[in-house]
Amino acid sequence: MRFSKTFPILVAYLVFVVIGIASGLLNIAWTYMQVTFGVSHDSLAALAPAAMLGGLVAAFFNGALIGRFSLGAVLVGGMAFAGFGLLGYALAPVWLLLLAVAVFTSVGKGTIDAAMNNFVGSNYGSSEMNWLHACWGIGLTIAPAIVTFFVLDQGGGWQASYILVGIAVLLLGGLVLLTLPLWQLRDSGGAGSQNLQRQPLGESLRRPIVLVGLLFFFVYGGIEIGTGQLANTLLTEARGLPQEVASGWVSAYWGSFTIGRILMGLLAMRLGDRLLLTICFACSLLGAGLLFLNPSEDLSFVGMLGIGFGLAAIFPILISQTYARVGVDHAPNAIGFQVGCAALGGATLSGLGGIFAEYVGAESISLFILVGAALAVIIYVFMLRFEGRAARAKRERG
Repeated sequence: MRFSKTFPILVAYLVFVVIGIASGLLNIAWTYMQVTFGVSHDSLAALAPAAMLGGLVAAFFNGALIGRFSLGAVLVGGMAFAGFGLLGYALAPVWLLLLAVAVFTSVGKGTIDAAMNNFVGSNYGSSEMNWLHACWGIGLTIAPAIVTFFVLDQGGGWQASYILVGIAVLLLGGLVLLTLPLWQLRDSGGAGSQNLQRQPLGESLRRPIVLVGLLFFFVYGGIEIGTGQLANTLLTEARGLPQEVASGWVSAYWGSFTIGRILMGLLAMRLGDRLLLTICFACSLLGAGLLFLNPSEDLSFVGMLGIGFGLAAIFPILISQTYARVGVDHAPNAIGFQVGCAALGGATLSGLGGIFAEYVGAESISLFILVGAALAVIIYVFMLRFEGRAARAKRERG
């Protein structure tokens, strides 16, 4: 593979590892942040939306920004926002300023996420897309150890972890800036991004195939994030598992998810996207069924692993197919919308699942996950039908 193809994808992998670390720091750092800012546990209810809001806006408008400034410029801008924002976490003197910094940082992370998905979806295949998202999972796995190292091993503050990761993001942004000509979107014929005709956001949203895709990613985000966030409540409150066992199950879920993306990247080369997606949907649906039926503790655990392993490749493959599914003119907009809807679905549907658990009972979480997995399959079938119609219409026009 040429340098112009090899170098950018390796940088993209490294960027996603670092952004994954940045996303995972709060899981451990929050315990110590509370002392620094003198806030209570429920203050996370303000910080979490702030840390998501900017990312949603950035993702939805990513296609328009790429069309106006170019993908490379958008990436550099996003990494500047994220890098300086992470430094801002460490330097913020008061709680309200930290909330503002969280919004600022999330704009950067959302921009990087959508722009990198666009870049890899345009220039590479499903294997590289799976490995890109596996790198994010690797970063999430590393993050707790970084905070623990600075706080416990070094006896310092949580701020050092944010400074380290912020500097890493800025250095990677500088690397992208120095190699700016390599960071372009390409159509199927290999033409540079300057030849692609961008479409207005509203025009992309009028296309049925785009709207169906947004609905799918909204539901998918709810299943992926909801399973990880709600499973502990299901296992401890409804099924009486000890906390240490439930924690192990949740870790295993995310572990199967990350390992799945690595392995699916290899399988995509042999099986093709369509067959691999069929296997993934079947695996996630079967896993959700086992978790719901709960025939035994061991089989429920297998179900959790099945959900994570099955979901692993769905997001990367469908993102990488976006250029073919909606056309190169609409794809940058659509990918930004899809990334944003997945995040919105993760926040909204997992919150809805928590409401059901509170008022219906914790066992309802298993039904919630099963219904979500089934709904994702149904929407995917509709996506295939719309793709078929679009392909026939294109042949007729040709």
